[in-house]
Amino acid sequence: MTPVTALDLDFADGVYHFDLKLPQLGELQEKRKCGVFALYGRVMRGRGIYEGIPVGVAWEGEAYAEDLWETIRLALIGGASGVVDGKEIAVSPASAKTLVERYCHTAPLTESWAVAAAILLARVEGFDPEGQKKSPPVARRRAARTGSTSGKPSQTAL
Repeated sequence: MTPVTALDLDFADGVYHFDLKLPQLGELQEKRKCGVFALYGRVMRGRGIYEGIPVGVAWEGEAYAEDLWETIRLALIGGASGVVDGKEIAVSPASAKTLVERYCHTAPLTESWAVAAAILLARVEGFDPEGQKKSPPVARRRAARTGSTSGKPSQTAL
């Protein structure tokens, strides 16, 4: 099976599809003034697995807040959809910006860090949603505990 590079995650007020397609990946590299692998390394630095649960050790991290928020915003644009209150919705560039401003800018940075890490891990490494191999940190954490950034149980296929 070819690894998947896009994923659905509990985020904000629903479940959203995150996909860093080539146009969004190019914009991310341009906005953050580094290549995707440098950004991936910066975001993943300080992250690890402890007793099967992904954790972030903030004092070992190197990511900028904008690394996280731009990754999430652009992946929302690339994913272009979500499910809120059981209804499929379209995600436009304007609504992606609003979601990040409303739910990321006001939340603890560690929440955005986990989401951005999952997005970049999926895009760079890929994962097998069936076998959970190389599954993104957020997906593994949600499997271990049924909470989410939205306070609702995970409804993703991961």
